[in-house]
Amino acid sequence: MNGNDRSRYWKGPDKSTVPGDGEFAEELPRGTFMLKRRDFLHVAGFAAAVAATTGCSRAPVQNAIPMLVQPEQLVPGTSLHYATTCGGCSAGCGVLAKVRDGRPIKLEGNPQHPLSRGGLCAVGQASLLGLYDSQRLKSPLRDGKEVAWEALDTEVTSAFSDLRAKGGSLRLLTGSITSPTTRSVVDQFLNTFPNAKHVQYDAVSYSAILDAHERTHNIRAVPHFHFDRAAVIVAVDADFLGTWLSPVEYTAAYREGRKLNGARSSCSWHVQFESRMSLTGSKADERYTIGPAERSELLRQIADRIESLANGRTGLPARQLSVPPSAIEKVARKLWETRGRSIVVSGSNDVDEQLVINRLNHLLGNYGTTVDLTSPSYQAVGSDQALSALFDELQQGKVDALLVAGVNPVFDLPFAIDAIKHVPLVISFAQRMDETSLLAKYVAPGPHFLETWSDAEPVAGIITSSQPMVQQFGQTRTLAKTLSKWMGTSASDQEIMRQYWKMAYFPRQKYAASFDAFWDRSIQDGFFELAPALRNVAAFHATPVGVEQKAASRESGAYSLVLYPTMAMRGGSEAYNSWLHELPDPITKVTWDNYACVSPATATKMGLAEGDVVRISSGQLSLELPTYIQPGQHNDVVAVPLGYGSVLSKRFANIGPHWIDALPSVGTDGCVGKNAAGFVVFAGTRRFELPVRIQKTGSRQILASTQLHHELSVPETLAKLNPEPRPIIQETTLAAYKQNPNAGVHEHEEREDLWPADHPYKGHRWAMVVDLEACSGCSACVIACQAENNIPVVGKDEIRRNREMHWMRIDRYYSNRPDGRVDVAFQPVMCQQCENAPCETVCPVLATVHSEEGLSQQVYNRCVGTRYCANNCPYKGRRFNWFNYSRDDKLQNLVLNPDVTVRSRGVMEKCSFCVQRIEAARIDAKCQGRDIADGDIQTACQQSCPAKAIYFGDINDPKSEVAKKMRDPRRYRVLSELNLRPAVGYLTIVRNRDENKGGEHHG
Repeated sequence: MNGNDRSRYWKGPDKSTVPGDGEFAEELPRGTFMLKRRDFLHVAGFAAAVAATTGCSRAPVQNAIPMLVQPEQLVPGTSLHYATTCGGCSAGCGVLAKVRDGRPIKLEGNPQHPLSRGGLCAVGQASLLGLYDSQRLKSPLRDGKEVAWEALDTEVTSAFSDLRAKGGSLRLLTGSITSPTTRSVVDQFLNTFPNAKHVQYDAVSYSAILDAHERTHNIRAVPHFHFDRAAVIVAVDADFLGTWLSPVEYTAAYREGRKLNGARSSCSWHVQFESRMSLTGSKADERYTIGPAERSELLRQIADRIESLANGRTGLPARQLSVPPSAIEKVARKLWETRGRSIVVSGSNDVDEQLVINRLNHLLGNYGTTVDLTSPSYQAVGSDQALSALFDELQQGKVDALLVAGVNPVFDLPFAIDAIKHVPLVISFAQRMDETSLLAKYVAPGPHFLETWSDAEPVAGIITSSQPMVQQFGQTRTLAKTLSKWMGTSASDQEIMRQYWKMAYFPRQKYAASFDAFWDRSIQDGFFELAPALRNVAAFHATPVGVEQKAASRESGAYSLVLYPTMAMRGGSEAYNSWLHELPDPITKVTWDNYACVSPATATKMGLAEGDVVRISSGQLSLELPTYIQPGQHNDVVAVPLGYGSVLSKRFANIGPHWIDALPSVGTDGCVGKNAAGFVVFAGTRRFELPVRIQKTGSRQILASTQLHHELSVPETLAKLNPEPRPIIQETTLAAYKQNPNAGVHEHEEREDLWPADHPYKGHRWAMVVDLEACSGCSACVIACQAENNIPVVGKDEIRRNREMHWMRIDRYYSNRPDGRVDVAFQPVMCQQCENAPCETVCPVLATVHSEEGLSQQVYNRCVGTRYCANNCPYKGRRFNWFNYSRDDKLQNLVLNPDVTVRSRGVMEKCSFCVQRIEAARIDAKCQGRDIADGDIQTACQQSCPAKAIYFGDINDPKSEVAKKMRDPRRYRVLSELNLRPAVGYLTIVRNRDENKGGEHHG
């Protein structure tokens, strides 16, 4: 950001509050060998002379052994794509796994999948790293020591026989199992015991939604929400674009409902009520902050007002809330005007509040249109009541055997450690030594989802398949196979799955005449669809809603603690993943830590600065965390991310240039962040909000935040010539856009410069356009770029020194509204591939050059790391590689993309528009005797984007999508007044608001 932009758009606190004053302000880490440049040239020259005098010496002979029997369909150096299902969470997104020479190297969304529609979130992209995790368990354990499967099976089956004989109790505790095949095996296994139960729970609970529908519709289910069918969307603390239920699916559907086509535009109206700034709230057309204690009253007032509109009565008197009455009236009227085409959702885990949500959707006629219970979601089926009953049994010593799969109850519910210790036999099916596995007698590790056969039914009638992409790296077994083995069956996962499909699905399908044909097509596509089984869904019937004066329960002077999952850590199962730890949070831009978010007003009241450590306490429980000052948050709320403080992150305790890994052990010292799950309380359901006190401790902890790194800048001399630069973020309203599609776009007048007036591009000219209206800031593109381009992780200490290596970043800007509310805008920034590239003019060794197809190329072999190019780049899209990253972990090396160079210390690197993909498409087209067609090339960031906000292609082809977007009236270029002529364009943000204004937000 430059000059006067700070008056309208701003990223965070003043730069003076952050240590270091630039990307290269800090010295190299202690102990790093350093040479002055003059000394380096002396040494380099001497080395060259020695090489010249010894040029006759022979290199060691390396023998190449030919492949005598060529595997079918396998050509060395050529990638194949296989359809499967993402196992990063329970959403069940469709995936295409890119396999190179027998190893998966990239995960992409399956564009044919009916739910995810080709998108894939950051967690899904990063789950590939887990496949090559050297600390993943490769064999079963007994009392923490390796044991053969045969011995474990013998001992466990013997224990189970004794358990059946004495009528003992067995409990299986899992996450939400979306695999119908696995559910079938689980049911068969539990039926062999006289006293066995299956309890499912989700780390972040949705139990209240299921409980409420059981009371109002006689079906315990989460509806399938269709955001694409909604003209009005009202969300209350539901981050459906970020972490709630199925964010990739919802992002694609949300985008589908917001089509901008000039005067014929059809754009949903989205209002968000929330206590903290969420990703979804940042995209809302209207956003209001409310405290958790006000939520029930807010919902009741909206429901009562809609009932009044239905009966033709005037509104009822309402208790004053943080939200103005006019806003509630407006929301109610818009909902009523779009009956059957609206949707109301809530992220609360309070059954009474979810009952009001059901009442609202019933009054509006949304059931059967935007809210579907006939084809419900199975992505979350956990029951908090069943979980509470289980822990009562555990505390009373009524459970003889506990099997835990897919969840980590000791981490999710820290009080569970005492209860589990009462169980004589604990068996864990975890892939890693997590908190629960450390207490287990046996650990029967499961494989990575890319190593095995499985299936999933995330939504009724949509069945997805998983197939192995690589041979298992260790002796692991799926839950289904292990339970089958303990029942005396030795079938493989594929045989178990085929047998179930033949019985359950083949009679219902109409795709193929034979089962083999049905199987082959389903595995090739990665999914199939069936008419959902008939369900007895009762008509809505009102149930009494408890009147709870929540505001009165708060202590005088207390704050409301809000616990929430982040885009990267979710519930904590990804704590082993360094890619996700280093991913800047889309809202706070903090990496490698959790923190306590407070509003600016609260920070001023308490005298807090960013990084000041506060103590959060409730009763005997307390937690100390650094402060993050979050605009747009309710003043009475302190928000803390979940998922941190896991022993799975202990490997990063000694993180440094050489990645010294530490083995897991009991305790939390050395973990990344702190576990806040101890504050979760049971009150019928698990509550993630409760009254707490916060107190300043006097100590400080510098957060590894990237919010002020790589700020867009204009040279001071040009700033004087142009005192009113064009805004970085350009936006307008829907009303203004319909009147004039060019509304909000700031034209500029090019100035004369030393470059030629035009650069001829006779062949292709590659360019990119990013639709800022569509971009949700989810950061899936950042991880996709990291996986595709072998971008290293630098660690918390180096992030603090402004040395992160991501080639692509998501800049997050705030802007103030006249009424004091805060707007948020996201802008993906990468190398802009400038036609008049300022980096090229200052490189002393011509390491950065321009290609005949418009790409700004970086020649690593020439680069000597002067960093002149980075200093001269106003977009700050270049990175200096500070380290020779150790590659001692041979297993993790398999994640590297062989098409992209692994850079060495001392060179500059940056986005290349995935030039390796351009060249691959060129070769394919040449082999087929044709030209490259539009759509043949998708960059990694483009392909992963759930919102389809990125367009890439050849702008010399007037029919290409990117050329059309370049001609779109909404298109503008950032810092265009510098005459750099970037190849990246942006489309303005269009907010669906009543104000008929556009283009008035100057930088």
